[in-house]
Amino acid sequence: MNEKCIVITEEDGLKWCRKLIRLRADGAALYVELVKKSLDSGKKEEVSVLAHLPRETYYVVEPYFGGYFVVYEGGKLIAASSNWDSFLRRLRDLGYYVSYSSYLSSPFFLVPHVEKVISAGLSDSGDVVDPMGALDKTDYGAEPLKAAYAWIKSMYTGRNAVYAWFNVIALIAQVATSPLRGRYFDYVVYNVGISGLNMAMYVLEPMLGGCPANDVYDTVVYGAPLLTKRESKLLAAQLLGMNRLPLVLAGQTKKTLEVYKYLFESVDGGTVELGGRRKKVIPNLRSLFVFADELYDIPAPRRLVLRWERPQIRPPPPAGLPPIKPIYGFAARLWKKYRSRFTADKLPYLVGATANAVAQEIRDEAEEVVTFTENTTAELIDTFVR
Repeated sequence: MNEKCIVITEEDGLKWCRKLIRLRADGAALYVELVKKSLDSGKKEEVSVLAHLPRETYYVVEPYFGGYFVVYEGGKLIAASSNWDSFLRRLRDLGYYVSYSSYLSSPFFLVPHVEKVISAGLSDSGDVVDPMGALDKTDYGAEPLKAAYAWIKSMYTGRNAVYAWFNVIALIAQVATSPLRGRYFDYVVYNVGISGLNMAMYVLEPMLGGCPANDVYDTVVYGAPLLTKRESKLLAAQLLGMNRLPLVLAGQTKKTLEVYKYLFESVDGGTVELGGRRKKVIPNLRSLFVFADELYDIPAPRRLVLRWERPQIRPPPPAGLPPIKPIYGFAARLWKKYRSRFTADKLPYLVGATANAVAQEIRDEAEEVVTFTENTTAELIDTFVR
């Protein structure tokens, strides 16, 4: 039990608590109670339940996003908010009993305070943080890279194959260095040309966890809905909140990219600010990959532009989707073993460091993939730096 006295009575020179808020754990439940004590030294209690919460209710101090009230069920995050009143509203929406008593402002001080990484990405220790329970954390080693390489070589020729592979290594780099979010400036990897759409759909999306990850973390977004300015800000806030995984914007046009302008404005250490009675500022800790039919002058100071060539006519690829597995476990391995190399604040250098780490890890399993990785990334990184 955890208690906070809110009314103190003094009698015959003695002070005692007449009314208090109590947080009481019972099994899988956490009860918020208003306790009134009688005048006979406070031995008799009148108890009213103000709220019935899940046992795993915490105030989390998150190293990337600050303080958040969170609730877990069976280890899965079901609600989170930086504001106590908003947090209670979300719990009501989930069907939990939460009264509208003014006394509920007090339990904020009673809720257990913990330090924990709850934003999707890697922790500093290299654990895959998956608050929604949607990611495959298995380390598949070279398997995803070999499958992606085979598909890319069957679909693209020349520079397009080089650009496609750069996206793969850059994606792995952004996941592997997600513990560094907020410590260096992110870039937008901007792919110009419709030939890249299949790349986003059939390679990057499965690498980021496919539909399960996309449903809860919005890893790959196609096109854009028609939204007002206010709705576009809310969308940006939704896409950025508690998330350090890469975000792929696929199948975009100049018109649809206007919807995401607040995302681009927040690149390079910026934030998205929501108005209203309580201002809410959300940092952008996600890297952005864009696949668009033409170059749009997005308000992002740092971007790497890959101008895809017109696709060549090639035989259709083998039937079925490429068997590409998620790369979270492999990326975590890279962070644990090579984190000392991920010190640059520019994406080209981070991609280069990642390419070298990938080469060391999979050389014995996929020598052809390693050679292609070393040659293509070195060439592009030199071009970007110059």
